[in-house]
Amino acid sequence: MKRMWSCLKSRKGFTLIELIIVVIIIGVLAAIALPQYAGFVERARCTEAVNAIGAIKVAEQTARIETGDYVTCTDGVAIAADLGVTVNLTNWTYATAANAADKTLSVVITATRTAANSGTAYLGKTITLTWTNAPATGTWGGNHPNRPR
Repeated sequence: MKRMWSCLKSRKGFTLIELIIVVIIIGVLAAIALPQYAGFVERARCTEAVNAIGAIKVAEQTARIETGDYVTCTDGVAIAADLGVTVNLTNWTYATAANAADKTLSVVITATRTAANSGTAYLGKTITLTWTNAPATGTWGGNHPNRPR
């Protein structure tokens, strides 16, 4: 009994097989968790774009009430200058296009995914909102897999 106790007491550390099993378990968990995490992050970034499009839509409606026309803006800087809406340009670029034939009729607001933090799966994907004045309706579109439906 004393000999067995001294063997157990003198054993310090882990065996190689125990370490290998732990590394394998961590690897399997990482292989499952990382793609899920990337999907959650991209959905959050889509929410950012949808919120920005909503703010731009309100500014476009205000501009139409004040001036009679929707405004066409080619980038985020023009949106900030012409509409007074500051948008985060880290993950998305934004543009608005008023109906060319009748600027009082409709506007299309587009968010395009940029290369920052996107990888190749989402690069260039878009989320659009086409807003028609009469009747007041909006239609979501684009080719981003997480866009509103």
